[in-house]
Amino acid sequence: MRLTRYRFGEFELDPASRELKRAGLRVALPPKSFDCLAYLIANRERAVGRDELIAAVWGKVDVSDTVVAQTMLRARKALDDTGNRQSIIRTVSRFGYHWIAPVEEAEAEVFMPASSADAAIGEPATAAVVDVPTQLPSAAVQPATAHPPAVQQPPLRPRERRYLTVIVLAALLVAVVAAGWAWYSSRAPRSASMARAPQAGTVMVLPVRVTPIEAESTWVRLGAMDYIASRLRSSGVKVLPSDHTLHLSTQSGYPSADGSTALEKLEQGSGAQWILAPEAMHDSRGWRIRLRVLQAGKEHVIDAQGTTPLTAAAAVTDSWLQRTGRHSGEHGAPSPLTERVQRIDAELISGQLAAARRLIETAPPEQRREPRLRVREGQLEYRAGRADEAAAIFSSILETRPIDLETEAKTRMGLGAVEIRRGNFAAAQTRYTEALSVLESSRDASIDPSLLGNAYNGRGVAQVEQEKMAGAVQDMGRARIAMQRAGDLVEAAMVDTNLGIIESKRGHFEQALQEFDRAIAVFERFEVHDYLAATLSSRAATELKLAQPAAALATIERSGELAKSLEDTALAISIGTIRTRALLANGRLDAAAQSLDRLRALQTGDANGLLMELQLQLLLAKGDTTRAGAIARQLPDPSAPTRGALALAAVQAALRNGDVATARQWVSRAQAGNAGVEIDSVAWGIARALVDDAAGDHAASVLAMQRAASQAEQGGSPDERVSANVAHALLLLDAKQEQAAAAVLGDLSTFAGSDYRVAWAMLALYRALDDRALAEQAQAAAQSLRGQRDLAVRPVL
Repeated sequence: MRLTRYRFGEFELDPASRELKRAGLRVALPPKSFDCLAYLIANRERAVGRDELIAAVWGKVDVSDTVVAQTMLRARKALDDTGNRQSIIRTVSRFGYHWIAPVEEAEAEVFMPASSADAAIGEPATAAVVDVPTQLPSAAVQPATAHPPAVQQPPLRPRERRYLTVIVLAALLVAVVAAGWAWYSSRAPRSASMARAPQAGTVMVLPVRVTPIEAESTWVRLGAMDYIASRLRSSGVKVLPSDHTLHLSTQSGYPSADGSTALEKLEQGSGAQWILAPEAMHDSRGWRIRLRVLQAGKEHVIDAQGTTPLTAAAAVTDSWLQRTGRHSGEHGAPSPLTERVQRIDAELISGQLAAARRLIETAPPEQRREPRLRVREGQLEYRAGRADEAAAIFSSILETRPIDLETEAKTRMGLGAVEIRRGNFAAAQTRYTEALSVLESSRDASIDPSLLGNAYNGRGVAQVEQEKMAGAVQDMGRARIAMQRAGDLVEAAMVDTNLGIIESKRGHFEQALQEFDRAIAVFERFEVHDYLAATLSSRAATELKLAQPAAALATIERSGELAKSLEDTALAISIGTIRTRALLANGRLDAAAQSLDRLRALQTGDANGLLMELQLQLLLAKGDTTRAGAIARQLPDPSAPTRGALALAAVQAALRNGDVATARQWVSRAQAGNAGVEIDSVAWGIARALVDDAAGDHAASVLAMQRAASQAEQGGSPDERVSANVAHALLLLDAKQEQAAAAVLGDLSTFAGSDYRVAWAMLALYRALDDRALAEQAQAAAQSLRGQRDLAVRPVL
């Protein structure tokens, strides 16, 4: 068998051994980055679109721009092709990537020894399988040490979760990003113990090790694995989600030289009662599957023979079920349709859309009409970006009878995914509700239980987009329970993150932190870097809302090194924004200035006034009122929406320069460009009160400030509450109303040790009251929190 290797410059890329070498030395490269390089170099005659690359490498549609950008950045770093060089891979604006370096192809002959033939223990049981595509893992298995060695298959890669059962899981983090919520930070995960308590009756099925490796049998690695898992589920066995297999096998070092040791690590890390490691061998007589079974540290082997990979897989699965006192839920041998469906699923899992399409188009007419095959065709069209074609296929399936319940549920979820892509969220909610009705009415044990969780997730996101927060929370809570019951901890953690964001949006901040922490623990354990990053950033944003600036900075700084290497501009801006805010809140002004400079370099404009707001806050904190006042006079387009936070910063800058006219102009923007809806109403109220006070109308100022404080108390965050009440107290102190100011600040005493604004106001109060002892205590507190801020300068609200 001959395999192509690619040479370019000092480098050599070998897809068969999955190695990248430079001057003969192996270059470390993350698996997904390697896959991107291999696909781009194989298709170097043209530019490759982002969606095509996602389909080929990840095999799903819900991969964020962030993940793609980070993956490509690591690939480019390995080739020294970062920055503006792009001498090997060129970024095609708003499209994708193009391999442009000259390439020399070379062939290497690989000899693969045949395996010894052992006696089969039985013929396959007759069965008609219920096809349940699952989230498939990405780790290859080594043969038992007693078998002859074979060329290692290309390993499946970390986080290669394939969503065949639901073609879009809009409730994952990507959908939350699309909804406009912030996902900012990232960091390398901390080490975590793999050990878990065994889950009684739970099975982990590893990918199938195929010998010899031939093009026509590559589908067996994942297709037969999926089939074994489906057959087990139909018999009432709980099978761990394949993303767990993926992450834990990577952590355990499996496959390794000592396969038994690695399997023992997997047993401890997964919590599964049984680890099943299938190995498939074929010769002129047919197929033989050897199943290595590990339970409680003991290993035994089961062999079975069949004419096809699936008949052998059925036989070995049924044999194991019988040995454990169970009976297969299948009746009859795997049909030709089942085998074709499994092959299609394997191609979809591997991102080989063209191969999957060929399998569909070359199917006999009677198979082409089958709903099980048609739903795959709809999935294929959706993944290819043809939502209308996918919708037409899904709609036609629903007109077909008979149709099994799982296929019907997948079809309705497919239509829901199409509606989410179209932005028709009410229609999407209806479709997911229909799918849930189908799933909840079914008593079929073979249906993948994670489908229920995914359907609830999808409906939850559709409700979030419609601002139906109560319903969204209920659906995501149900989704979490369904994922946990299915044993899918990573998916359940994604729901935790979504719930945390919703709770933060609803003002349930402590509950949000609990949700984030639960998700963070799972993402760290399974090394799901991008979801960990998103959850950490959401936690930091919530901590700022809680007026806990030190905690927020500690959380966002965990994004550390990864944030420095992001290619995704939108994500880099988001990370930089929350980091700049946290630095400003902690008085680290020099670092905040540097962070702001990086933000300015990333952004091509300042349409929402974000850079202007941060610059004003920085200058005010430094006491540079002249420059702040000059910036405040640069009013934005009056027809554009203006955020209250920007207006408040500009009003403070103008008033510290005695420029009441400019401050009035800013306040007049409250409704001018906001379509009658005030954005950040608490901030607008504070700004109005400051302007009224500067204009000499103290009574109107106090009334406006009271309204702002009341709004903050009723529906605002602790940070808004601090801002409104500190502003109110300072107005009262300016008017020599110390006792009234004391009453206001007394309600903020719990923040005096963590928030500089409160500590500064307390110091001003005790000085006004001429209470030297308390003033000294307040000064010490303010001094510890000020950072680089000058105590002589009034804090920024």
